[in-house]
Amino acid sequence: MFIKSFSEFRCMIPTFIHSSSDTDHRVSKIWSASFRLDQDVHHLFPYINATLDDAVYYENPEHVRFLFDGYRCFLYPDLTVAHFFESKQAAKNFAACFIDFLNDIHNQKENIKPNYDQIKQISITDILKILPKTNCKECGYLTCMAFAAAIMKGTEAADRCPSLASPISENAVYPIFDNKGNIVNSVSLQINTSKLKNRIQEQHEHILMLEASLFTNKQNEKQGDFHQISGKNDFGLTNREIEVLKLISEGYTNNEISCLLFISPHTVKSHMINIFNKLSVNDRTQAAVLATRNEII
Repeated sequence: MFIKSFSEFRCMIPTFIHSSSDTDHRVSKIWSASFRLDQDVHHLFPYINATLDDAVYYENPEHVRFLFDGYRCFLYPDLTVAHFFESKQAAKNFAACFIDFLNDIHNQKENIKPNYDQIKQISITDILKILPKTNCKECGYLTCMAFAAAIMKGTEAADRCPSLASPISENAVYPIFDNKGNIVNSVSLQINTSKLKNRIQEQHEHILMLEASLFTNKQNEKQGDFHQISGKNDFGLTNREIEVLKLISEGYTNNEISCLLFISPHTVKSHMINIFNKLSVNDRTQAAVLATRNEII
């Protein structure tokens, strides 16, 4: 077992509840608990971050926040803080279950792909400074303040705001492995993804252009805008030339056609010259396209 016990267990009523004027009608879940683990568990943070949907991994101070058994947990390298319990005994029972949970994560590390995404603690005020403060609701939130709170909690990405300026810098997190191939730490390095984003945008625009062109061509074909000779037209090709043309359209080389039809490469070349002349084309691709459109092959 990785973690065997905990110490320095404390259970208290938070000061803001103590100061409440209605102390006789408080809700039942009022106790907060903290306890110290006998092991440093910071290496488990990326695995917890990957395992629990609501987990948020903070950079400084390094800790991870998540819900466990319905209680809000703040896990530091060797310290756990959790809210809100019905009684001191419930908090102690939670501590035992929580240690079992951490040991299970430790034992299952090889089957979990760690998530090293970390969030820096930034105040809502600082986040609001980069937002337009127009409450346009285009991000999906009623106000910029609500959106800023979601960014601070790590439940929303800042780039959902359409008015946000481009970032000055970005970071990539790289893993550090020990001699056994286990991830023991990570390093954050500044990167520049603007060129990649520009290339992606250019490719996206090119795809849209091709899709529009393809749609136009299909519409033109339906409307008969392409010049097509009515009825089937073989352009005076012989049966052997049609055989050669079919193999050309399938991508075979002259030597391969020679072997398949049991004729010499020189004869194949002669057939190709005749085919090009009869179809009034200059290369194999044009010949294949024209033959397909006119249902020669």
